[in-house]
Amino acid sequence: MTLTRQRRRELLRELVARYAVGSQSELVALLTDHGVEATQATVSRDLDDLGIAKLRGADGRVAYALPEPGGLAQRLRQFVLTIDASGNLAVLRTPPGGAATVASAIDGAAVAGILATVQGDDTIIVVAAEGTSGRAVADRLLAIKENRP
Repeated sequence: MTLTRQRRRELLRELVARYAVGSQSELVALLTDHGVEATQATVSRDLDDLGIAKLRGADGRVAYALPEPGGLAQRLRQFVLTIDASGNLAVLRTPPGGAATVASAIDGAAVAGILATVQGDDTIIVVAAEGTSGRAVADRLLAIKENRP
């Protein structure tokens, strides 16, 4: 892989993580703004090779999203409408069809204090581990969503 190709792909990942990008033409323009020239066909191949796909966000817009489990913050920002707590549970609400994506990201991220997730179509119940409250889990997930320590 050439340095230019590697740089373009790294930048693509950064742009998708940072912005709600809904089209390949938007990505081509953002790459150009960052000093990297690419055609739509090249961007299309890069997206496919990187496993970047479009997903519907909490606002209803369709945008590209990174595939890796480390993208928990992105998934929370994109899909979670509310985070609440009750007893040893945290309850997250998403738009219809969004719960599976977020629950999978939570499970893959191994967040401290979380025992398990149970998800429906638009709701996720996060079970707190023994000795951890649902409020603590909800606050931890909210901090991740808002990119706070």
